[in-house]
Amino acid sequence: MSTTRQIWILTALAVGAFFGLRSLPDTQCAFLHAAHEPVISQGVQFCGVNEEANFYSPKALRFPVKLELAFNDNGQGGSLRLIGDEGRPILPFEVGVSHTQKVHLHLRQVTGRKGYIHVHPTPTDDGTWRFVLPTWFTEGNPGGDFQAYVDFVTLRAGRVLLAEATASLEVRSLPKPPLISRNQVKAVTFSTTQSGKSTLVRVTLSAPAGAPPLKLQPLMASLGHAVLFGDATTQTGYAHMHPSLEGGEYEANPTLSFRLRLPPPGRYDLWLNISDGAEDYLLVPFEVTP
Repeated sequence: MSTTRQIWILTALAVGAFFGLRSLPDTQCAFLHAAHEPVISQGVQFCGVNEEANFYSPKALRFPVKLELAFNDNGQGGSLRLIGDEGRPILPFEVGVSHTQKVHLHLRQVTGRKGYIHVHPTPTDDGTWRFVLPTWFTEGNPGGDFQAYVDFVTLRAGRVLLAEATASLEVRSLPKPPLISRNQVKAVTFSTTQSGKSTLVRVTLSAPAGAPPLKLQPLMASLGHAVLFGDATTQTGYAHMHPSLEGGEYEANPTLSFRLRLPPPGRYDLWLNISDGAEDYLLVPFEVTP
């Protein structure tokens, strides 16, 4: 094969890969994406006008990346690799920053006890990303099965890529107390719960009784994050959401608002990740109707 023909073939493959990546559905508020125009209020980023999140299954959408993840033997953390379509690990310099971090790892515990944590792995030069689980998550954790989802932006594609995997944390003979949230969900409203419709989710939060009013602190350039999970067996996938500026965000009992295209009917878990000076996680179960 001539050199000219090889160049044309490689060029065609590169162009095809580029447009293939661009054709994949985008996630909400991908700040590196050229089409995103965040709203800035008091130095905090909110989703732009008419932006909404979608519930995605990375495997079903066949994103050109494979997630390999394992916990350490001591259960205090783990490591992952992001294998690209060339069959090699994606290296740190190939990944851009989105919401102040390069890789967002969402770990959902589905057996042992119900739980969720959002962590940011630290890269090494060989493409291995290591993460540590905080003590409050590991203490008293009986272990079990996890679903893992990552979202990140490659500089080549300029948009968010998603990947998923499963992993198990060594099972230990411990009690199974639920994770305790420091703050409280005071009220939740949905503009609609009908599958396939766009909904505005408004979650009003409050501090514990007797504590000073809750004042949300910026967390990864936002006032909070939310992740939606479906049934761990029949409806795998997730939606990673960021607040829209709808009012009430800076009140004594703040309200965070999220715009979401509702997934198929069923039971879902909405996890809120906020900060009042330290991170906190709150669970909001709800049902999507036909």
